[in-house]
Amino acid sequence: MPHGLVRVVPEGKSTAAMEIRSRSEPDLSLDMQDLGSVYLGGTAPSTLVRAGHIRAQRPDAVPLADAPFRAERPPHCLHWF
Repeated sequence: MPHGLVRVVPEGKSTAAMEIRSRSEPDLSLDMQDLGSVYLGGTAPSTLVRAGHIRAQRPDAVPLADAPFRAERPPHCLHWF
């Protein structure tokens, strides 16, 4: 976990804001689909920032957001649905 508070704040029906440090403005803003991609693994927040899906209010927040979702191995499912 990065130093400070990680907070996800719902904003409406399908959007959320992620805050790395305790501040009034979020450091990153993203919708629920992108939050799901990050949370389930395989997609780093920095990848979604570069793709324009996550808005970074502070550039130094991006590597801090990557840290808690970094895994030694990428996710893998043996079953097809």
